[in-house]
Amino acid sequence: PPSQERSNTSCSNTRSPHKLTMRSIALIAMAAFAVRESEAFATLKPPRLSSRHSRSQQPADLSVPEVAAAATSLPAPLLAASAAPNALASAVVAYLHYAGFLLSGVCLTAERLTLKEGMGKADDNVLSIADSLYGVAGLVIVVTGYLRATQFGKGWEFYAHEPIFWLKLTLLAVAGAASFFPTAIIIQRALRQRDAGEASIPPMSPRLVARMTSIVNAELLALASIPLTATTMSRGIGYAEWLPWQGGAPPPP
Repeated sequence: PPSQERSNTSCSNTRSPHKLTMRSIALIAMAAFAVRESEAFATLKPPRLSSRHSRSQQPADLSVPEVAAAATSLPAPLLAASAAPNALASAVVAYLHYAGFLLSGVCLTAERLTLKEGMGKADDNVLSIADSLYGVAGLVIVVTGYLRATQFGKGWEFYAHEPIFWLKLTLLAVAGAASFFPTAIIIQRALRQRDAGEASIPPMSPRLVARMTSIVNAELLALASIPLTATTMSRGIGYAEWLPWQGGAPPPP
């Protein structure tokens, strides 16, 4: 009947704007979400910090720690994809770096417990083995530390502006330089023992034992302080833009 046709026509006219409105809202929401994600990804792209010239062109209110913090806030898939190319090499280098510090602590502890008055041939052999392994561990620490500072981690551009990083290098240099004297004594005694054959050589004097014990204690103290400097510098504590002063000249503003 005509009345029923008019009713169906009015219902279809009232439903069409409703459907159009819902579709428009859905399209607008999807577009807004896409724009927000693209803007967020664009703002997380860190500036290039490969030279002083590039540092001078970046915004003044953006620092390296802020860029590092922004990078860590990336979504997990993007963060995993960006770390995939060097992830395995970085993990291996980090493992060897930590293993070098652990081995150094074990070797110094063994030397500290072995040093005493009236040492015999067996004690000298323990000192020789521990000191040799300590030298290998020191070499591993230096090589892997260089790789972590220049190719992995946060990069040299971050560590160069970190005063605690230079303190860490100072402590490492102190621990390495302090080991020269005990190493020289241990090598001398090993050569004398080789020349003596099966006979035992005279033990160290009490004064020499006390001196070597003090040096090993200083090495242990420096080695125990290095992990603290590593954890603080990696979090940007003490970061200073005015560092470093290469060649005595500060970087241009």
